[in-house]
Amino acid sequence: MQVFKLFFKIAKTKWLATLIFLGIFLLILNFTDVGGGVQSFSTSKMSLTVYDHDNTDASKRLYEHLKKNNEIVEIEDDKDKIIDALYITSTNYVIDIKEGYAERLAKGETDGLFTTRYLHDSYTNKLADSTLDDYVGTVKAYLAGGMELDKALDAAEEALDIKTDVTMETFSDDSPAAKSASFFNYMPYALLSIIVSVLCPVLIAMNKKEVGFRTKCSSIKLSSVSAQTVAASGIFVAIIWVFLMILGVGKNGGMFTGNMWYAVLNSVAFTLVCVAIALLFSELGIDDNAQAFATQVLGLGMAFLCGMFVPQEMLSSSVLAAARFLPAYWYVKANDMICGLGTDQYRLSLRGKRKHCDPPRDRAFPQK
Repeated sequence: MQVFKLFFKIAKTKWLATLIFLGIFLLILNFTDVGGGVQSFSTSKMSLTVYDHDNTDASKRLYEHLKKNNEIVEIEDDKDKIIDALYITSTNYVIDIKEGYAERLAKGETDGLFTTRYLHDSYTNKLADSTLDDYVGTVKAYLAGGMELDKALDAAEEALDIKTDVTMETFSDDSPAAKSASFFNYMPYALLSIIVSVLCPVLIAMNKKEVGFRTKCSSIKLSSVSAQTVAASGIFVAIIWVFLMILGVGKNGGMFTGNMWYAVLNSVAFTLVCVAIALLFSELGIDDNAQAFATQVLGLGMAFLCGMFVPQEMLSSSVLAAARFLPAYWYVKANDMICGLGTDQYRLSLRGKRKHCDPPRDRAFPQK
């Protein structure tokens, strides 16, 4: 039992790293639970000030067109008052319709029809510029088609007044399967980071020559040392895995059911991969700084390349080609299949039969 106690005594020195990675994992889970976002859509309205120096039917119709979907702010035509209004943002954009606007528009000229003033570049200013350009450009198009100015103005206003129905779609899935898939996809980052950052330094410390010499001089058999080390490592890994599974049950809203048990088995397989990586690092005998750096590079690298943080269907083919050499890619791919996500899907029955749910062949197996 001395080796067993020594293992956990050394592991206690890494409790801070364990808490940090668990905290990061909990934050990630919390962010995935946050819903909301834009649930409605409305046309952006601008605060405009318009001065009509042309005072013709065409210029008045432009004024009325701008007034339909925007707020017209009346300000005295004084330079200082206009600057003050722009500064306090009571108006965002000032338009001067130049004298001769109607005459030049009738000739198909669209340059130099307005003078615009604003405080600084912004989305509102670009939208106002676009609104004016769309209006005069549409009128010019109808004039080029042979219409008179009045009819061209009517046609342009009718075309620009066409409304587009906007429906806000939500792609969030609150089903238990989707919640479980989200949890199991994020879980490898916590598993790998905690197991490697704790197990690797402990094994390196226990494999040092000084510890080995003291063990050989003691009455403890080498077989007992190995057995206790394996048992302690297994208990530590099991504790981490069980704790994460408890979090998964909470995320799922209850005990796992149906095909979700295959996701649990999938996590067990990846846990063994994490143990193998920790054993590899411990055999290399790298120091704590190098081990911490390698753990973060490997953990974050697989998180972003293999589909943990970003769905695999959103990653490019070149990224996925490189990710296939990493174990997390196959873990996430299998997890998505089990949970019925992604393009390659199948469902597993707990009775031991596998039922395929084949997508269209051109998506599942692209033909060259």
